[in-house]
Amino acid sequence: MAATRSRQGSTRGANDPHAWRQLELAPLILLSGPESYLAARSFEIVRRQVLEREPDTEVTRLDAMAYEAGQLLMAASPSLFGESKHLEIRSLEGMNDDFLHDALQFAAEAPADVTVVMHHGGGNRGKKLLDALKKAGAVTVQCQPLKKDADKLDFVMAEFRSRRRKIQPEAARALVAAVGSDVAELGAACSQLVQDVSGEVTHQVVDEYFGGRVEATGFKVADAALTGRSEAALSTLRHAIATGTDPVPVVAALAVKLRQVAKVIGEPKSSGQLAQELGLPPWQVQQAQEQARYWSQPDLAACLELLAETDHMVKGAARDPEYAVERAVARIAAAAHR
Repeated sequence: MAATRSRQGSTRGANDPHAWRQLELAPLILLSGPESYLAARSFEIVRRQVLEREPDTEVTRLDAMAYEAGQLLMAASPSLFGESKHLEIRSLEGMNDDFLHDALQFAAEAPADVTVVMHHGGGNRGKKLLDALKKAGAVTVQCQPLKKDADKLDFVMAEFRSRRRKIQPEAARALVAAVGSDVAELGAACSQLVQDVSGEVTHQVVDEYFGGRVEATGFKVADAALTGRSEAALSTLRHAIATGTDPVPVVAALAVKLRQVAKVIGEPKSSGQLAQELGLPPWQVQQAQEQARYWSQPDLAACLELLAETDHMVKGAARDPEYAVERAVARIAAAAHR
């Protein structure tokens, strides 16, 4: 039998982009947001719970855009053999009038032995139905795009935890840098690494699989240099310059990263405490703390002086600014203690 239907809706994940992972079975669930990959994962989570509870449950999938009158009410009607019903309805943002009419009737008279998951990708279409669903007790789960690198990094770490596998934080950041613009691609990349790689996933493994897709930027050069990966730092730098990157922002990125390490090195406080004090996102503090393991304070001071000199050179004091920044990157990578 389906869970008891509540008459008061609730919203999950309003401020948590990963709340869909904790989705629990409810009679009426509304997936809200344009991230179709997270919505698809949410459908899977609920369907699995339904079938684990009652394997004989009848599963019906409907498209609100291509809906024909009566389909929803027919699918939700009692079965001759008493099986429970589970309905998955997509594309509410483009629903036709027939679906709107039937769905409003269903929301007002939803049977107790039917579970329903609907996805609305956003927009104003169907607002009347959304209000009716919430009034009927629908649990609303946010499926919003992961725009921040910190959220994408959390997504990768959670993907590996859910499969009881480990990935180094440095490797997770490299994966986000390589394929993080699309959460579906990021999810597929995680699945590929889990299936293909045994043991802990390292930065080297990610580079082997996805390194060719990483866009060369100053911060990627800086991350490689600060962890002593000289070959990776220099090859990324040379690619960046060859594709038109100016040396000035590369030097600026190196300076930002070194200053962040200088602020956290030797500090016993947690990343959360330091983030509040320094006004930085916690993920940046965590990254700086990990990079600080490669550094001593005298080496940091020397490299900051080197960067001040290099900054002057790339802004006009040197005939070959590309050589100046390459020399700085090489020296910084050599100073990091691996």
